[in-house]
Amino acid sequence: MVLYPVLTELIFRASRILAPSKSWLGTVGADKAWKQKEPLKGKVVWMHCASLGEFEMGKPILEGFLDNNPNWSGVVTFFSPSGYEPRKNYPRATVHYLPVDAPSEVSKWLKYCNPSLAVFVRYDLWPNHIAGLKKSDVPTVVVGMSASKTPWYLSSMLPFIRGTFKAAVSIWGMVNDRDAATMSAAGIHSVVLGNPKYDYAATLMNIELPEKFERWSAAQAKPILLVGSAHEMDAVVLAQSNHSGYSVWLVPHDLKEASKLSDAFNGKVSSSATDEPHATNILLIPEFGVLRSLYRVADAVIVGGGFGKATHNVLEATVQGKVVACGPHWQKIPENESLAAQGFLVPGAHHTDWTAYLERALQGDFVHKEKEARNWVLAQSGVCEKMIETLEQAVEL
Repeated sequence: MVLYPVLTELIFRASRILAPSKSWLGTVGADKAWKQKEPLKGKVVWMHCASLGEFEMGKPILEGFLDNNPNWSGVVTFFSPSGYEPRKNYPRATVHYLPVDAPSEVSKWLKYCNPSLAVFVRYDLWPNHIAGLKKSDVPTVVVGMSASKTPWYLSSMLPFIRGTFKAAVSIWGMVNDRDAATMSAAGIHSVVLGNPKYDYAATLMNIELPEKFERWSAAQAKPILLVGSAHEMDAVVLAQSNHSGYSVWLVPHDLKEASKLSDAFNGKVSSSATDEPHATNILLIPEFGVLRSLYRVADAVIVGGGFGKATHNVLEATVQGKVVACGPHWQKIPENESLAAQGFLVPGAHHTDWTAYLERALQGDFVHKEKEARNWVLAQSGVCEKMIETLEQAVEL
């Protein structure tokens, strides 16, 4: 794995000069607080998450581990600002951006963080970080991982990187047997630990709605269509559908895309960030961390991402009794097959499919599914205890 470290180090050094301050490299590079601090002392569990969804999956695992082992402390890192910004003041752990995957940065990070255990949630594993953990003899565990195909870093075409991951990761915790079979075909031994998304979703069943959105909800003259984790293409397709019977609430997946969502409706939108609650046809909600609480007041739900790489988290809505519509790319997410089979998820490839879903929701076709949806999610939960035990076994607690 000689070439990769050299290339990443060169790119990192160039980026310190060339990367715009608002780029990802500029944002991560601005998180220098840890470089001025003394190394953390005592036993540290470091959990890395790509973004907010992965953090919410890993949170009950981390907190359960810390509750069981009060002499340990926690560190959480994020790749994405959409994870870091809403959770940077998380009280149970020190929170940072993941340092750039360059050998010099990894070395400094591991000296500061000084982990006794590293946990990666789902994916977002980086070769230099993984190699550094191996060099430091830190047990490394992956939880909640799904693998419909062999991950790039385990490809036989990259033998040196593959070898690093095989040697460094102590436990590959997979969501289901199919994922474990994919890993086995790649020559990797793994264990099925289950899907921590269900445990996270179960905590949302009675989540409270912020008072501001209670007022927005009360002000509406029409049923509410909540479009969560929306991308530009989701808004474009929705704008082509017949949604006139609804007050449409748009929550962008990335706040930087908020203006694009507005443009899809010709800018004729209200904003929860600047306007007082009032009846509106289109409400843009450019705010971090509120989406999961909004599902409870929705009369219909569309979860975005399905016209891109994959539909985002549907379970947050399912556990609150909602039947959800999505775009055509939904099969990549492991739980979605079960959700669709039971009628809790309604995929669609065209605006006419969403129009049909919205008409059914207006007619009350999904009301009888509410209790069934909640109970199904609750029945799948309970895997986090097994994952906590696995972490403790990894460090022989």
